[in-house]
Amino acid sequence: MSVLRNVLETLPRSNVVLETFDRTGSVVNRLRGGEFVECIRRFRGIFDTLDGPGRKVVALLFKSEETIEFLVAAFAAISRGFTIVPLYPSWSSETQLEYIKAYRLRSLCVGQGFRSRLEAWRREASSGIDQVLPVDVQSLLVASEDLGDTPVDFDLPADHPCAWIFTSGTSGKLAKLTEISRRNLEAAIENIHGLDFLRPGMTIHSPLSASHIFAFVATLGFLALKPRRVIFSDVQFLPRLPQAKTGKVDGMILVPIVLNRMRASFYEKLVSKLEPVAVPAELRKLARIPLAVRKVLKRIMLRAEEAVITLESTGSMPPSSWAAVQLARRLFGKMFRERLGSPEFVVVGGAKPGLQGMAFLEVLGIRCLQGWGMTETTGPLAVCTLRDRFTGALGTCGNLFPRAKAFIEDGELIVEGPQIARGYHQPGGTFVHFNGRMRTGDHAEFDKSGRLKVLGKASDRITTDNGINYNPIPLEEELQTLDLKDQQLIEEVVVIGDGQPRLGAVFFLREGIANDATCRAYLQALVRAVNNDRAVDEKIGPWVVSSKPFKDAGVIGPSGKLLRLRVEERHAHIFGVAVEIA
Repeated sequence: MSVLRNVLETLPRSNVVLETFDRTGSVVNRLRGGEFVECIRRFRGIFDTLDGPGRKVVALLFKSEETIEFLVAAFAAISRGFTIVPLYPSWSSETQLEYIKAYRLRSLCVGQGFRSRLEAWRREASSGIDQVLPVDVQSLLVASEDLGDTPVDFDLPADHPCAWIFTSGTSGKLAKLTEISRRNLEAAIENIHGLDFLRPGMTIHSPLSASHIFAFVATLGFLALKPRRVIFSDVQFLPRLPQAKTGKVDGMILVPIVLNRMRASFYEKLVSKLEPVAVPAELRKLARIPLAVRKVLKRIMLRAEEAVITLESTGSMPPSSWAAVQLARRLFGKMFRERLGSPEFVVVGGAKPGLQGMAFLEVLGIRCLQGWGMTETTGPLAVCTLRDRFTGALGTCGNLFPRAKAFIEDGELIVEGPQIARGYHQPGGTFVHFNGRMRTGDHAEFDKSGRLKVLGKASDRITTDNGINYNPIPLEEELQTLDLKDQQLIEEVVVIGDGQPRLGAVFFLREGIANDATCRAYLQALVRAVNNDRAVDEKIGPWVVSSKPFKDAGVIGPSGKLLRLRVEERHAHIFGVAVEIA
């Protein structure tokens, strides 16, 4: 039996509850497994009349608080032999429409949150949108038609294209579409079953958009494990979703940028002037601690983070460091954990997390497990497990899933296995086959226990800590072109930001050019010009002028190729400085 069909057949018997929360912290929808499957069965029929023969494709556009509607549309479409194309809800209206036109997406399933946007697009003669399919689970639940016991079948060929998923990057040129087959999806779901931190009857919270393959596959894997509850929200809503709103959760999925924001917010509040009568109820205990004492406690927390990193690496720590961890956990652990629903573990994926951010959660009593995967690997291909504790696993992604194979060639990670997607659909209409083998573009190695450790990007692409990929070369070329038209001060410029919260830049000046105030004002003007009209995530933030000429900076390899990773490592400090993005 198809794994996908088995998921839907077991949901009504498992009594799972699916819930979505909005930005106010209120429940938007709450469906039991049987109701969820009934919505899918009632929505399936709409696909029988869509699109012309030979191209059964439908785009999905839903906000994070509409994840139940997203899943209803996705299951219904796939079961009717359609290919779903999730659009990222965070993209601007202009970007979304650009991709709709580029890939000729004529039919769109849409949630209430984007319905007015769809109507505006349809008024444009050039949009090409023929059908808009609104999804409202409450309307589906009260529909009168009786479908009997008709199963939601997935009798599709193993290579049927269930989904086309956009690669994350949109900087410089249109993203490609990665084709995910039924075989890929089912291999991904089966791999998740073996993770030792998942068990039937759990409550899982996913605040990530289901348009992201990592969250989509993880959700399918959770549903296959017969959980008690699955909660969906938006990462922006997390501060408004404490345990008092969501109830107790067992686990959560996050991306590094959210983890970093949590840590930064915690330390900011810890050393802020807080008035007990003015702060929210959850911060009143903290506000009663004198500021001078809280500043000492911050140093203890930072010491505790380093102690946890040592413990995870060596299996032991000095008694004084252990005392710092216990004090920090006793003072702040319960308060912080309840802000997230008191999860036992957090799985972090989508980009490379920092050790300090992971250790921060560990200090406060939440196990932090790193995963690794790509759109092209149908989501996670390796995840740390509870068995990896105190064995040097912090900073690694655990062992590869059983049927995956990996090789290191010239430092680059290459992977094979049934989860490897079929290939790319490119904007021009061509299709590039992967043939079960993918060059990841990541520098990696395996430790003595066989766990994967990702060191950085082997290719020129950059992944910031929110999981978005960028091609830095167009930005560099634009800066060089502007300089060439003006004062010609730059020998080279390197855009960096892998694993960082934003993009940055390192300028290498021509010989004899002084790094003075006039030069820096000129470079700032170049950055501002490049940033103009770009989305916030695509703007260059902090930048620096190299103290050494390009040829003497040690960033050129034997073949004359730029060693981007070395530039990243030597100038990572610029991201620790608060800089207003131009």
